[in-house]
Amino acid sequence: MSNSQLNNFVFGPIQAPTLKNRIANHVLEAILTGGLPPGTRIVETQLAKQMDVAQTSVREALQDLANQGFLTKRVNRDTLVRTLTVKDIEKLFRLRVELEGLAVELAHSNIMEKALEPLYSSVEQMRRAARVKNIPEFYRHDMMFHKQLGALADNEFLERVLVPLTVGPIAFVLTGSSALLEVNYLQVAEDHAEILECFKEKTPKLARAVMEAKLRGWYELQFGGVTNNQTTGLPLERDIRTQAETS
Repeated sequence: MSNSQLNNFVFGPIQAPTLKNRIANHVLEAILTGGLPPGTRIVETQLAKQMDVAQTSVREALQDLANQGFLTKRVNRDTLVRTLTVKDIEKLFRLRVELEGLAVELAHSNIMEKALEPLYSSVEQMRRAARVKNIPEFYRHDMMFHKQLGALADNEFLERVLVPLTVGPIAFVLTGSSALLEVNYLQVAEDHAEILECFKEKTPKLARAVMEAKLRGWYELQFGGVTNNQTTGLPLERDIRTQAETS
């Protein structure tokens, strides 16, 4: 991608407080809505000038987005909007099935019902976005749901690893790397609600199995057509449930 593409997307000035986060949110919004498509080169000096902020704040914001998997930042070289392949998504989901399932199992052991309230709120926001077919807004709350869920595991290392595993597939869909398929987003929101119900009704291992099964289902829903029905190598839902029930 040439500099002209960034030139065509003009950012307005930004003022404090929480400057770094606000810069990151503005750039993320541009990525998720297609203003900055995959492969776009982002120049710190140019971005700082457009936003009328210090280059140091821009650098910190871009590093945060790189840590979350939205950007590729190479030492002494370019910063690019990340381009993911179907193979990348398969690799991400293989890890995500294992690690987010583990997060649910760990969270199940020490969670209080009140701690679930922000997640139920995220689910409700997903429902609202689904009803009006606001897909970027839907996925914004989807990301928040999984971020909150990872935090409940009370393991900062696991939480840190889960961030790029969660946002990568979402960015893949929203940035145009994958055509938006005919997805029943309202049903996807209800799937998230079902995960929360597992904290009330299931054992930790069965809650983990449900989480893993949902992830497997979401992968097939979003990317099954993209992979031309090729084998993904991800565990099948029936295998996950059987393993949990027999262990």
